[in-house]
Amino acid sequence: MYGVSAKYTGRGLFSDSAEDFASDRSFLNLEFRYMQGDTDYDGFLQDGTPFKGSNIGDYYIEGAVTAGAVYDLTQNGLSLWPYLGLGARHLVDRLDDLGDSGYRRESTYIYLPVGFNLKQDFSKGWSLSANGQLDVLLSGKQASKGIAEVDIYNDQEEGYGLRGSVKLEKQFDKFGIFLEPFIRYWHIQNSEEVLISDAYYVYSFIEPKNETREYGLKVGITF
Repeated sequence: MYGVSAKYTGRGLFSDSAEDFASDRSFLNLEFRYMQGDTDYDGFLQDGTPFKGSNIGDYYIEGAVTAGAVYDLTQNGLSLWPYLGLGARHLVDRLDDLGDSGYRRESTYIYLPVGFNLKQDFSKGWSLSANGQLDVLLSGKQASKGIAEVDIYNDQEEGYGLRGSVKLEKQFDKFGIFLEPFIRYWHIQNSEEVLISDAYYVYSFIEPKNETREYGLKVGITF
């Protein structure tokens, strides 16, 4: 997969002067991400038959607002940035690319990100930081479109995400560059049951529990 992301960090949210800014530890992050590409599917058909597929069109849009405080742990540039906030993620899996066995799958998550950055500043503009984050699912909506010629909507109440990365950055006079390998993981439990009836039968549908793993490398510029 490939995509773009943007992040804004503001320091000193409660300071009105330079003196206040020096003692104000607060910060605010605004993040946006768009990813797209081809994915592989390893699961089951409705009757329980194992099924695998590849080259499935996939994309997602994600955004988050987080806030926290900066704590200087040592005098040689080591700092801790804990934070929490609110995030949203909208994922589209084109499982209908698999033919009659597939359908269009759309997932929307609202989650609580809780995490930290541990950053070490070095001389000559170099820095190394590690990020760890837990995403607590607050609410989810699963839309399965085109199953038996109907659209099915399931509520997802239980799940979590984990993500981590390590970033190496070099800061120049007016900009910086960085490399950041990362891993992202989602674990979502079975959805709530939905009943759909026709003239003769009542059908039960759930979105089964699923896992998503994403590994990658981010290359960027800072200003």
